[in-house]
Amino acid sequence: MTLAQDRALWLRLAALSLLLVTFALRPVSMMRPIYDAVVVMDITGSMNVRDERLDGAVATRLAMEKAATRALLAALPCGSRLALAIFVETRPMLLLEPVEVCDNFSVLDAEIAAIDWKMGWDSESHVAAALAAAMRMAAPLNADLIFMTDGQEEPPLAWFAPPDFARLPGLTHGLVVGVGGYAFSPIPRFDRQGREIGVWRPGDVPLETGGLFRGREHLSAVDEPHLRDLAQRTGLAYLHLEDTQALLPALARVVPRRERPSTLDVRFLPASLALVLLAAAV
Repeated sequence: MTLAQDRALWLRLAALSLLLVTFALRPVSMMRPIYDAVVVMDITGSMNVRDERLDGAVATRLAMEKAATRALLAALPCGSRLALAIFVETRPMLLLEPVEVCDNFSVLDAEIAAIDWKMGWDSESHVAAALAAAMRMAAPLNADLIFMTDGQEEPPLAWFAPPDFARLPGLTHGLVVGVGGYAFSPIPRFDRQGREIGVWRPGDVPLETGGLFRGREHLSAVDEPHLRDLAQRTGLAYLHLEDTQALLPALARVVPRRERPSTLDVRFLPASLALVLLAAAV
């Protein structure tokens, strides 16, 4: 037997041993970190402002919300659950209750892609009230909250009594996510058929008595002072959304760790090495 034949024999024997190990191995039990979250997206008129960039192109705030939510869906580990909701006026509407992300990836991704500002049932945007309602919605779902908005109250908050936040801290964990640029931008205006017909002008919207938009009520920017205040008063964390990949790392920092038992099939390791050895023996 030549040296080459001897080497090939030992490689085949080693490969056979690894294949026997493959059949003997059992899946490894382990605890896997998972997330349960409900994403609430603002679809009011100011979310049509084009002050975001996606893939190098100008994009609306709503498009940024959707892109970040789709990136979150792709990043969540199997076993996690995700729910989707939208809001206008004072309350969120749950589109999809929490479902496992891997088994339902296509459904969730299609649902996110289909969200549109035309789904809104009112033209007003009561951000503070909607946040309070979103927290009360997330709590019985046993889900953490990701509440995305530019923070612009329409009509201005001073026109209405703010909600009572006294019982909200601790109700659920999560993020208030500010969407939009800091510079004031015009707000697109649409007719009843959904056709863009220009922008809102001074005098078209109610006047503010104070706050970020006083004297610029027809323009829009992310109202970060308002959103930071809401986050502080509700016990949530604040994030300004500048990167579509930012949601999961930010969520992981602020929510309690959740784990579920899972199994990991490790048989591919010796099987792969056996194939390498068999290939080397040829």
